Amino acid sequence: MRRRKDYPRLDFAEGDHASDDVLERYAMGRLPEPEMAEFEEHLLVCDRCQDRLALEDSIRQRVRDGAVALQPARDVVWWRAPGLGWASALVAAGLVFAAGYEWQSSHRPTPAPAVILLQATRGAEDMTPAAPAGRPLTVLLDVTGLPQFREYKLEVVLAAGNSVFQTSAAPQGNRLQATLSGGLAADAYFVRVSTPTGELLREFALLVRG
Repeated sequence: MRRRKDYPRLDFAEGDHASDDVLERYAMGRLPEPEMAEFEEHLLVCDRCQDRLALEDSIRQRVRDGAVALQPARDVVWWRAPGLGWASALVAAGLVFAAGYEWQSSHRPTPAPAVILLQATRGAEDMTPAAPAGRPLTVLLDVTGLPQFREYKLEVVLAAGNSVFQTSAAPQGNRLQATLSGGLAADAYFVRVSTPTGELLREFALLVRG
């Protein structure tokens, strides 16, 4: 990777992985832009760092939700129903437990999105980026050299041309960002960037593997 002046170099040599500090600062949104770009490039090709990042996000979410998730169980107060027999009390406790379990299940944290950077490349080094199937997916699209608009249309289509996702996104620097919370099924796709009126500007190939 190129070194950027005035910023520390992350230096992901072959076989190396991001440090826990880099993963933590990225998950908290505190990684400076130059370091973030280098880390995201490494993240595209490193399944291990993707899994570690997903675990980091999952742990943080569980810590935030843990106290609330246990609340239904703490609300069980046996002596509020002195007229109930043991059988009735057990049935009532079972209903409260089932309600608490259903609430907790509905509030389980979702996996962190896989991050895919789509760039316009040339020559024999071109490679189609691959993303995991059935997992939330964040795509970062390079719009360097395109006409400037306040926002662009973004569409994901199957190789056959069927549209599966559409949105509008404002550029952040030279990139567009969109998150597909439901992910994509295993297949070959194209991600298209268009003008606000629908004129195609750039198209990226994307492979989703099961």
